[in-house]
Amino acid sequence: MQSNKLVHCEGQTLISRRTLLKATAILSFAALPELTLAQAPSETRLLTILLRGGLDGLYAMPPVGDKSLRKLRPNINPGDVLKLDGFFALHPTLKNIHELYDKGEALLVQGTSLPYTGRSHFEGQNIMETGVMAPYASQSGWMGRALDLQGYHSLAGSLPLPIVLRGRNTPDNFYPTWLQPAPPKLYESLAPLWAADAGLSEYAEAFMSGGGGVTPNIGDRNSLAVLATEAGKRLKLGDGPRMAVLDHVGFDTHANEPRDNDRVLKEVDDAIGAFRAAIGDEVWKDTLVVTVTEFGRTAAENGSLGTDHGWGTAVFVLGGKLKKGGIVADWAGLKTKDLFEGRDVKSTIDARGLYGSLMASVLNLDPEQVRRDVIDFEQTDLFSAYF
Repeated sequence: MQSNKLVHCEGQTLISRRTLLKATAILSFAALPELTLAQAPSETRLLTILLRGGLDGLYAMPPVGDKSLRKLRPNINPGDVLKLDGFFALHPTLKNIHELYDKGEALLVQGTSLPYTGRSHFEGQNIMETGVMAPYASQSGWMGRALDLQGYHSLAGSLPLPIVLRGRNTPDNFYPTWLQPAPPKLYESLAPLWAADAGLSEYAEAFMSGGGGVTPNIGDRNSLAVLATEAGKRLKLGDGPRMAVLDHVGFDTHANEPRDNDRVLKEVDDAIGAFRAAIGDEVWKDTLVVTVTEFGRTAAENGSLGTDHGWGTAVFVLGGKLKKGGIVADWAGLKTKDLFEGRDVKSTIDARGLYGSLMASVLNLDPEQVRRDVIDFEQTDLFSAYF
């Protein structure tokens, strides 16, 4: 690799109070996803998609074989589901994920979550990024710590850098812009003035070489698919970054879930399709995509055609780098006695094991070192057949 660079295209920074999660829909900058790119010492590419608000795993990957599902959700079950194994299915908007499943390029994990049961967006989103079960106990994220082990640092094009990619080192920052860049002659005239300043001279060189400070116009910033396309194009480059993070909101579905969830699930699926097309067949063979969310939703629908904060959910891992595809679940069931505190889907699979196994595979790290220095998880062979 020629450089250890991370570029972050700024979008919305989420304030995760429930009221603000809803209010963002009426703001002009609402639900703007964020795109982050990072170098890594590996040929494996990784796209991480943060689904903020709490993905409803029962809606995205409904256990249609569980007879309790329709009793708990008489009004918000998706119709025309995409069949998987006969017991689980996929939401009808998740066509790209379903196609990958049929190709053996999708690992679908149901009934999983981080072992956090506090149901707070503030705490849950901090924990999902740090990988540390005590909220606000760490300033670094589990992806950033994994990169630290390989001696990589980052250049962040946002304020601030997402926690999940923060390592021990303080990253350099620049703020990206969608305005037209200044003419090269302007930088040439500034270079002599900056030359005597050690803090400015390196930036003048970067500007003149075309590598610093200016983010290319990538079109409609409201489109997750556009940012996913940009991620695919950059990760495809032989000397480009190897990791990308898409940050998306809209999953806090307390009301009108069929309308809102159908929209955001389709946005995610379209983004996966766009990313897959942009990165190309050859590089896709060395690529993985993973979803991350803070928690799931209640098993039963509420009186507003929505669901409230819960625990267990679904996580999707996709890509040609998978050894094989399939479904991983230790399904606890949806009867009241089988739910966590009588209301939430029970998480029977610790998502830390999934993310830890993933990082060990992507960065060629010893799993023991990952457990010690990146994200603490119980030793498991659950995912060894897939990564």
